[in-house]
Amino acid sequence: MLLPALADISDRVAITFVGREPGLDFIRPWVHCAMDMERSGWHRLFVNRMDGEGLPVSKAEIVVVFLNDQDGIIRDNLRSFLPEACVHIFRSFPLDGENVHVARYLAECLEAAGLPVDPDRSIEAVQSGIMSKKADLSGRQNKIVLHPGSGSLEKNFLPGFWSDLVRRLCIETEFGSFEPVFLLGPAEESLHSYFEESLQPNGVQIIFCPGKDRLVKILNEAVLYLGHDSGITHLSAMFGTPTVALFKKSNAIQWGPLGPNVTVIQNQEPGREPIESI
Repeated sequence: MLLPALADISDRVAITFVGREPGLDFIRPWVHCAMDMERSGWHRLFVNRMDGEGLPVSKAEIVVVFLNDQDGIIRDNLRSFLPEACVHIFRSFPLDGENVHVARYLAECLEAAGLPVDPDRSIEAVQSGIMSKKADLSGRQNKIVLHPGSGSLEKNFLPGFWSDLVRRLCIETEFGSFEPVFLLGPAEESLHSYFEESLQPNGVQIIFCPGKDRLVKILNEAVLYLGHDSGITHLSAMFGTPTVALFKKSNAIQWGPLGPNVTVIQNQEPGREPIESI
């Protein structure tokens, strides 16, 4: 969700981004240096006693951190390691009751830290297809990509929902014109055999844990993508792929995918108005 803001300033500011895989790979084109925070000594930020060695980065003008730092350990360590830097620490995400999109919240934090970010411009850019030169469907193939998982089981509809959906797609679209592709990640490993048994007789291609390049190729070839609130769903939206995002529990106002061809379907619960599209 930092990508819109980073893209807005990438040609004006030398950015060193410290994060985690696999999302780090998708950030690299927009920053000058991308580093894995689980390697190379970044653990020194989180301990009370410094071991005499420094951080992988020795100089910075502005440091912005999105982490919980209730004890102030991260702030104190950063000020010790990078005494010339202005250090800003923010919550990772807006509070649940705040009706602000996460991407806008992060952009506003960077702006508050003194970086030349325009939150409005950054959101407008991602809505235009920030990760593709243009949202042009002419080069796409007749593939419908489905991703039945996410990082949280609470976000997911049951596996039977997805197998039934594929069967209905095959019938209602007179299967032969479209090629359903099922994407499974590490969180869906236990469901691999289930989907193989229920879907492969229908000729559905099942792809487990594709690498970055293959995933990008799959998303850019699709004429339609369907998934939960997940990282892959957000990627699909930013690539300009027509994307249908199913929101079961999470807040679509805060977490709705950003892109030029996105429809969000919010599961209706008591006291919550359904959101059909964003």
